[in-house]
Formats: sequence, C-alpha cells, structure tokens
Amino acid sequence: MNRPTGIPELLRKADDIEKRYAELHKRYLDLTKRVDELATFREIGLAINSILDFDEVLETVIWKVTDLFDAPIGIIYLLDSSTDKLVPKIARNGNDLRRENDLRSESVSIGEGPVGQALAERLGTITEQPNGYSCLIEPLIAKHEGIGVIKLLRKTSDGPFDRNESNLLSVISSQVAVAIHNAVLYSLAITDSLTRLYARRYFDLRLREEFFAARRYKQPLSVLMIDIDHFKSFNDRYGHQTGDFVLKEIAQIIAQNCRRSDIPCRYGGEEIAVILVATPLNGAIAVGQKIRNQVGEKQFSFRTAQGLKITVSIGVASHRLGMRTPDELVAAADAALYKAKAKGRNRVLPADTE
Repeated sequence: MNRPTGIPELLRKADDIEKRYAELHKRYLDLTKRVDELATFREIGLAINSILDFDEVLETVIWKVTDLFDAPIGIIYLLDSSTDKLVPKIARNGNDLRRENDLRSESVSIGEGPVGQALAERLGTITEQPNGYSCLIEPLIAKHEGIGVIKLLRKTSDGPFDRNESNLLSVISSQVAVAIHNAVLYSLAITDSLTRLYARRYFDLRLREEFFAARRYKQPLSVLMIDIDHFKSFNDRYGHQTGDFVLKEIAQIIAQNCRRSDIPCRYGGEEIAVILVATPLNGAIAVGQKIRNQVGEKQFSFRTAQGLKITVSIGVASHRLGMRTPDELVAAADAALYKAKAKGRNRVLPADTE
C-alpha cells in the first residue's frame, strides 16, 4: 500500500512547481521580448533601407532605435573626415529633435571620451554617468570604415543598459551604418558641390514628378528662377573665389527660406531655381520677395573684400491648367526673370498669366 504523502512533502512539491512556473514564465517573457526585438529590428531594416534621403534616414533611425531601447535620449554622431571630429547630426530628447546647427558645439575628437573612444577602438560600451543616467554607445561601421557613433541614454533608476542590449544595438548599428552610408552617397550624387543645393539633374527629375502630381490632384505648384545681378562683373572685379563665396552665401539664404518640401537647386552658373510644392503664385511671390530683401540687406565679406553688396532678380511662375509639360512652367518663370532683369533688376516679377 502507498503511504499518504506528508504535509512537508506536499509543500516541497508545491515550492518546486512554483519555481518551475517562475522559470518558465521568465523564459516566456524573455522569448516574447526577443520576438518583439526581432520584429522591431525587421521594421527598422525595412524603414531605413527604403529611404535614400539623408535627413529622413537619420530621423527614422533616431526615433525607432530610442523607442526600441526605451531610451528617451539618443544622439547620432557622424565623422567629419576633414577635421577628424565626430559631429552630432541629430539628437532626440523626449519628443523633441535637435539637428546639426544646434549641436555642432558638442563635437568630439576621435579618441576623446567614451564617444570618441568607441569609434577609435570600434567597440561598444556601457557606462554609468554621475548625473544618474546609463549610457549605451556603439560605433557605426560601414564598408569596414568607421563613419560615426550612436549614443543612447536613460535614467539608471529605469534600469541600466545590459550586455544583451549592447549586443542587440551592435547588430542594429551595422544595418544603420549601411543605410546612412548609402544616403550620404545618394546625397553627394544629387547635390551641387559648391552651393550644397540640389543639382540640376535632380531638379529636372523632381519637377517632372511634382508637375504631373499637381496636374492630377489640381494642387498649386510654383517655380522661382533666381539670378544674381551683374555677377560676371562682380567676378571680374573681386575674383572668382569671392564670387564663389557670395554664391554659397546666397544659396544658404535661399535654402533657409525653403520648407523641407521645397526643392532649391543650382540651375546653372549663378542661376538658382526653387520648386515650391503646394504653393500658389501669391505665396511664391512672397517667398521671392523675402529672398530678394535678405540678399539686398546683407553685406558680404571675404578676405580683404569687406561689406560687399549685391542683388538678385527673380522670376515667378505657377502651374496653370493649360500647361502640358514641366518645361512650360520653367519657361514661364524664365521669361519672368528676363522681364525682371530688363526692367532694372533687383526685383521679383510674376509670369504673364494669360
């Protein structure tokens, strides 16, 4: 006959069952987390590998990676080979994004501090900072070249980063690095090397896309044709280096007056064209006047040439229902520019609307 099990034995078995359940539950949670991580990893890969726009790649990466690691703060540094410095290109702090112009003072030399050392040694690190934050840093390596560093921060009280997270970021960073590298190459291919505006080939491609989209959906679309007044004489008097400097400064003024959806391009020589998406004629004229005023008010100084003044003439045209091709829109803006120059320059004139 089986003897009845005693109370102590039942308690021991119950304790064993509870421990096994706890172990199985932990394994279940670990597997669930791993599945979530792999799903997010795939999502990140699909997102960034389908994007070629440099700024959009950085923005997508910083949002998705910080969300994956529950890190409210994240920074992406990229290497500036001309200075051997890691320049922060984009940073997330909670729901806010900061970009390079606001971050350049936080540049780091290779080998300097945890960020610089991560790229120099090509090794990720976890550090605990005295301000109560846990810091996870991983170098970005593409085509065997170190191109930057990604840095994540979260409060230690919310749980410090661990080795598993470091390993996961190491895997993700290799994919991120390739996406950024490809976006940089694409950006170089479509960007004018002097002005840093888009190149003429890109202008032709995007104008065609936007023109037929505007015609299909009956949306406004405008083009500015901008020419620097008497630029040949300016070059002859002050030299081509000064002319190049002024052209770059004017290009920067134009870019600063464009939205992210607009497309400023170096059309040829000293002529710059801007595609103003979803912008009617009056709005385009207002943008042109703002550019003209800012250029006219600025004093350009380069080496010994100080306080130089220069102006621009601008022709404006908007898509009309009778237009059949993008070339007609450009021709209308170009005709308006010619009219502005013929009437004395330093002015903004719209195309004839007949």
